[in-house]
Amino acid sequence: MLQLLLLACAPDPATVTDTPVDYAAPGPYAATRHTWSLTDASTARSFNVEVWAPAGAPPATAEPIEALLVDEEAAATYAGLLAAAPESCPSLTSAAGLDTPIASAGPWPLVLMSHCHGCTRFSTASVAVHLASHGFVVVAPDHPGDTLFDSLAGALLPLDASTLALREADLTHALDAALDGTFALDIDPARVGAFGHSFGAVTAAITLQDRLGTDGGPVSAMFVGAPPENPLLPGVSMELLDAPLMFMRLLEDHSVGEVGNLLMHANFEAAPAEAWEVDVADAGHWSPSDLVGLTADFMPGCGDDTREATGEVFTYLDPAEGRAITASTAAGFFDRTLNHRQ
Repeated sequence: MLQLLLLACAPDPATVTDTPVDYAAPGPYAATRHTWSLTDASTARSFNVEVWAPAGAPPATAEPIEALLVDEEAAATYAGLLAAAPESCPSLTSAAGLDTPIASAGPWPLVLMSHCHGCTRFSTASVAVHLASHGFVVVAPDHPGDTLFDSLAGALLPLDASTLALREADLTHALDAALDGTFALDIDPARVGAFGHSFGAVTAAITLQDRLGTDGGPVSAMFVGAPPENPLLPGVSMELLDAPLMFMRLLEDHSVGEVGNLLMHANFEAAPAEAWEVDVADAGHWSPSDLVGLTADFMPGCGDDTREATGEVFTYLDPAEGRAITASTAAGFFDRTLNHRQ
């Protein structure tokens, strides 16, 4: 069950009313993807960036999701994790075509995507593909030192403000690359949004905060599974996020817990501009992610668990449904806030 709360604001007179869109269904485009490699001289960090874009035609076949890993050893490791995971939980394939032709339209609105702690740039690939089908370019960097493979190697950076600063630099560098034509895409710098899951929510928020009002900076943001302003990761101030915001709370989120969800609601209530809050029942911390169930760390959101409040045994929301709810919410939110559809 999904509950939606709206923080009422006066309608934007520039907003246009169009034919209703079914955001749960794929949009009018297929999706294409390409992996780019960037180096940020200011941080001396090199990382891969996944770019999804609208395509005129779908790929002939869906590709294995581990194909998004350009390193063969990493791809083999990921495939092994998938083979050992519950079959119905992590995503096994990607619906985007590798380097299939981009649709002949544009300029495109852009959504920056920041991944969770110890995850990958394609942690929410299903959301990215869905956004591309609805006419958005999605740019998602790996955050070096904070990926799945860093976690597997026991070399994960701490969940703290210093890592947040590095992640923001990664996201900002990927944004600048998109705007300066590195990815060979026609981007509208006035229509840029940010999306983040877990640690990515805080990364998206601080990027919005620091780039809001600048040429090509984000003008809206969606936060999934974590409060953007919180005492564990200082730096974000809700009063500075003066832009349309979407908060998605996962009501059986044992990672942030009931306290985290209450704080997320407080963030929502403190939003200085138009804001929405979506509550997803029986969703765990990894329910929106393509990684859910991949390892023991990603199990909350896969199979059975106990409710934090009552200790009652329950079954998590079907992972495919969790990803679909996140994708449709993102498509509707960014269509409204970047394309001014009402």
